[in-house]
Amino acid sequence: MTTYSKENISELTKKIIGSRDENAFPFNYWNKKKLDLQVHTQGKMYEKTLTVFKNEEPSASHFVMETYEPITKSSIWKGIDNISRIFKNTGFDITTDAKTSRFIAQSGIKEKIIDNFVNGSMSSDPNIFAVPYMGDPGDWEIRFIESHLITSIDKESISFIDETHSTFEIELAYYPFLRKNHQNTYKADCLLSSYPKKIFSQNQIRYIYISREQYIIIDYKGKGFTATFHTLAKGTYPYIATGVNKEFGFVSESPVSPFIPFGNISLLQHRAARSVENIFGYPRMSEMELPCDHCHQGKEKCEITEEYPLGERECTKCHGTGSLSLQSIFKIYKRKLSEDPALNADIDPVKFHTPDVGILEYISKSWKDTLRLGEDAIYVQQIVETGNVQSAKSREKQLEQMYSWLDRLSNFFYNSASRIINNVCLLNGYGNVSIEKPISFAIMNELESFEYLNMIVNSNSPIFIKTVHIENFLKKYISSSNPIIRVVELLKKVDLFCFYSMDDLQKMSNSGVIDDKQWKIHAYAFPLLNQMYALNPELFLQDDDEIIKELELRLGTVIISSNAVLP
Repeated sequence: MTTYSKENISELTKKIIGSRDENAFPFNYWNKKKLDLQVHTQGKMYEKTLTVFKNEEPSASHFVMETYEPITKSSIWKGIDNISRIFKNTGFDITTDAKTSRFIAQSGIKEKIIDNFVNGSMSSDPNIFAVPYMGDPGDWEIRFIESHLITSIDKESISFIDETHSTFEIELAYYPFLRKNHQNTYKADCLLSSYPKKIFSQNQIRYIYISREQYIIIDYKGKGFTATFHTLAKGTYPYIATGVNKEFGFVSESPVSPFIPFGNISLLQHRAARSVENIFGYPRMSEMELPCDHCHQGKEKCEITEEYPLGERECTKCHGTGSLSLQSIFKIYKRKLSEDPALNADIDPVKFHTPDVGILEYISKSWKDTLRLGEDAIYVQQIVETGNVQSAKSREKQLEQMYSWLDRLSNFFYNSASRIINNVCLLNGYGNVSIEKPISFAIMNELESFEYLNMIVNSNSPIFIKTVHIENFLKKYISSSNPIIRVVELLKKVDLFCFYSMDDLQKMSNSGVIDDKQWKIHAYAFPLLNQMYALNPELFLQDDDEIIKELELRLGTVIISSNAVLP
């Protein structure tokens, strides 16, 4: 790894300035991944809606372009919002010393990581990199750099343009696949067909180069430049990828990339549907054209003049067509009279034609079905229509698949989060941090969790199966930070029948298997624990024995009184 100084700084400037080739790897891949994603998350124009229908009638193409709408945007954002909610509620399980923990909380780095994951790597640019960034001398933070700002990258270093200390103008650039005749169809500021491009001024621009050992700032002002050299703490990562499914070393994908193929096909199907609807979706009228009674084959007699030397001109009544239309306010199909009068006897002078409803129903349904497959690919829960009931087994299978998907995503997310947080702590002189990947995710909200748990408890399965089922459910689908996890752990030690349904308990009571004391423990243990937590949340940080001792005191007070009510 080359170490740069004032003596060889020119080698570095050649490497990082003007060396980016948009057609070379990895920049070409970054651009493609970014546009593929933004077609759906930001509603950019999808290239194939204009390029694959080459033999289409021009009026139909024009209609499609004029009425293009990003129909996949709401679907992909359902998935993004869902993942955002799950990871925000799941949070971070960080192990470190108290001083470092306070620094992490004050820095807001956890919130920045989540914000970039949702609004950056997942929805805007999958190849955003987290890099060390020096604000004031000695004051280090983490910046998330979009791929279009990166000028060079290799396994040991990265260089990029620092927007904060550079001047630039915004220009609207059209996507390469748009031909000039297509561009003229849109307004100059149309976001569907263009993107804002930052043009940096070489008179005031800052480049930053980061390796494992060096942090170099290169400022261009006018014709010359100045370079400032800094040393990084040993063990610092020069950059950290924030996307998922890394390939070729430098290229990542968005967590919602499984949606993209289905979204693309849905856009093409919807585009075809709009074209078919425009041409065939509305009733058409045909009419019989009558011979013009004012001319012969579109020509009428007139005086011989210099303009009309043959004494003939275009008929002023039929305008040279030789036939007359009965009506002309609709787009109509023209039919001429046959020279054989017998063939004209059974022909309606005017006739309306209705398109095949089956074709229209198919094309209007196909893109919706494909879009639904895209939502399924990122585990957007479909609304169950009235009259249809999702079976417990179907819901459980869906949850298992979603858990596996989230578990894979979390490998990338928590690995990069650990490196980012350790970077900022190391640079600012704080201790190492250990971040454990969670084994549970806050997949369900409180209402869904309650309904699902209630369904398990009230099932007819044997109690040992219900117990295993509930514990697996809590382990996978409820955030480990949720107090309900702690409550259930305590209840299992106090209430022998905590997973039994009320029907089960009633049957055992009628048979004399349980007595009133056990009934009351079952009835009051959970409400009392809830009350204890509400009054003192830090109570749950104590050992189980201390909490159970306090709970048993309260239960004893309740059980002594035959008319007990909750305190």
